[in-house]
Amino acid sequence: QAVVSTQSTGERIKALSELASGSVSINHSIPIKRYYRSGVELERMAKVYEDESNMEKAFFLYMKYTTLFVECIPKHPEYKSAQTSNERKTVRGKLKVIFDRAEVIKSSLIITYAGQHKKWLVEEQIRQAEEEQKRLQEEARLEAEAVAAKRAEMERRETELALELEQIEKQLEETRTIAVKAKEKPVVLPPPIQRQATYPSLPTDPAPAPQQPAVSPASLTSFNDAYTSPVLASAPPAQMQIISDTGPLPAVDRSTKPAAPVIDRSLKPTNLAASDMFADMMTQDSQRSVIVPSSLPDKFLSVCLDNTQKNIETCGILAAKLTANNFTITHVILPKQRGTPDSCQTLAEEELFEYQDKLDLITVGWIHTHPTQSAFLSSVDLHTHCSYQLMLKEAIAIVCAPKHNSTGIFALTDPHGVESVSRCTKSGFHPHPTIPPLFEDCKHVKMDSNLTAQVIDLR
Repeated sequence: QAVVSTQSTGERIKALSELASGSVSINHSIPIKRYYRSGVELERMAKVYEDESNMEKAFFLYMKYTTLFVECIPKHPEYKSAQTSNERKTVRGKLKVIFDRAEVIKSSLIITYAGQHKKWLVEEQIRQAEEEQKRLQEEARLEAEAVAAKRAEMERRETELALELEQIEKQLEETRTIAVKAKEKPVVLPPPIQRQATYPSLPTDPAPAPQQPAVSPASLTSFNDAYTSPVLASAPPAQMQIISDTGPLPAVDRSTKPAAPVIDRSLKPTNLAASDMFADMMTQDSQRSVIVPSSLPDKFLSVCLDNTQKNIETCGILAAKLTANNFTITHVILPKQRGTPDSCQTLAEEELFEYQDKLDLITVGWIHTHPTQSAFLSSVDLHTHCSYQLMLKEAIAIVCAPKHNSTGIFALTDPHGVESVSRCTKSGFHPHPTIPPLFEDCKHVKMDSNLTAQVIDLR
């Protein structure tokens, strides 16, 4: 319901009607009486769903009924046959009743759908508000992380600079220490070496040797005096400029919130295809199980024993009750019939239908014997079962092979088997392609040993 609730009430009603109409088609090679009988059982199943308050499926089946008899059946080549005049009259009377029932259910669905859509709108607003709140929280978190990362980087650089300053101070202190020691122990230059010059003798008295000027110790300036000289001492200490390579913190305008995404509440969700809108319903419908009592094949064989010993096939109709979207076989009805070693034909079907109608039973397939052969579907069986499966896609065929002590429960593969057999115009025994297979073991059948079925012999 989460998907379809996004659609308006009118869209959902329209889609359900279109889905029902699109699921109906007829095969002109199938006798029209089969379709009239199918209409009876469509109505019966719709009533079951209605009683179970499954209004969606009830409406779906009522719409199938009206589509079948208003649009499809008039195109059948046997429609104007005198043999079906009673059925035509019955259907005309039924159509008004079913139209009325469909309208009542439609009104109920409109109320249900409107409530679901309103609930969805409220939930959607809450969801969008929660998403917006999460978005703002995420933006705030990312912003806080960015600021924290910037602050951590600044603190790291400050720590590095402090260590650098400490190293510089240490170096300066070492320099000062060396200077102080130099002042306390001034450096005195040694006196120059006096060298006596020797000249050649002259006849006159030699002039007195020139005297080297005496070096006064006071005239020497120590390294410490130079360092503490008034010129240097009067100079102001150099100011150390600390330059950060991280740059200033970005300015954050707290008064302005990030722009929220614009949500146009006036826009309607995109329309879904009818098959998508009611996918859950169709999936559930396609998975309806057929529950078979485990003792049913043996009970049927016991009734057929006389024919089996004569090498004559026997057939019966599998009749079920629809409950909670599952078919449970409650009766096996043996109509009047004519059998051969490899075929069986029902007779006087009106008597069979009358019995089913008394108990509101739904036909879910058929059962027959293969007195001497194994359990499989022959070419004739394929055509027989095709008519059942076209009426009800869950229809099954049970084949009992007493000579081989085996029982098979089959259905045509869908869509390949159903389409191939329904297109085939041949009759009697004839070959069919086997690849891909035309029939398979049923996957939707459940055997139940706690149930039992009645075998009704109308022969």
